[in-house]
Amino acid sequence: MKFKNLSKIIGVTLLLVLIVLAALTYWHPGARTTHNTTTAPRSTKRATVRVVALGDSLTEGVGDQEKDGGYTGRLKAMIHDKDQVKVVMHNFGKSGDRSDQIEKRLVNSQEQQTQLKKANAIVMTVGGNDLLQTLTKNVTINQQNKLNAHLDTAEGAYQQKLKHLLSTVRQYNGHAPIFLYSIYNPIYVYFADIQQVTNAVNDWNKATKKTATSFDDLYMVDINHALSVGQYKSIIQQAKLKHDAKKSNNGKISTASLQELILASNASDELNDYLSPADHFHPNAKGYRLMTRYAFKQMQAHQQWLMK
Repeated sequence: MKFKNLSKIIGVTLLLVLIVLAALTYWHPGARTTHNTTTAPRSTKRATVRVVALGDSLTEGVGDQEKDGGYTGRLKAMIHDKDQVKVVMHNFGKSGDRSDQIEKRLVNSQEQQTQLKKANAIVMTVGGNDLLQTLTKNVTINQQNKLNAHLDTAEGAYQQKLKHLLSTVRQYNGHAPIFLYSIYNPIYVYFADIQQVTNAVNDWNKATKKTATSFDDLYMVDINHALSVGQYKSIIQQAKLKHDAKKSNNGKISTASLQELILASNASDELNDYLSPADHFHPNAKGYRLMTRYAFKQMQAHQQWLMK
């Protein structure tokens, strides 16, 4: 009889222990699992992203010997491969266009306006031709103060034109992030000792960034240093470039020397591995791949264009 009572007590005790353990297991936050934590969250990416590229010859893809659309064709492929989404890319780049000409084409083109309104992201190249026009007019000025005065005047005028262009873009699309490329110095490896040109490019980019700060969701894609110095990345390599350049040009640059460089067509004459030997100004396929990587990195850092 005693043995029977003892068995009941042990049985009841074990049952209570099991109930307590079950309760503790259920309510313990580390061990508890629910339907929400075992189901993968639904994707928030768009099925299709629409990208519009506006600008000059860099957007058009001039210099791309692989005929792969410059940075736009490669960016389309990279977004598709990395983000696993369909990409609709519209390229409205035109060689030789300055900032005001890019805007004029946009204002006069129903197709550009329509596609811009539907864009999830906007990529732009602008400013290179504006600066080139100024340098060509003033390239023979050797007095630094006088050259700076001309550049400052042109820089101020460019800022106003760029602001007007960006404002026009925002009229047609007020929400899509804009990824705006900087300009670079295509003649650096030949005239590394000519600080005036390097300074002009740097100042032009600073002016662009200053103007860009007044616009929401605008992000700079800075390719200046990478494309300007090319494969000459170390301080020692750049010092040698400056030394060799000074020996060949005596610290001076002229319209004639620039034209001689532009007209050269021998591939062995191109010292910058990222630029086209056809004109020594535009990127080659390697250069456009670099531009693509830089733009994609910024786009990944600001992904509102990719999300639903």
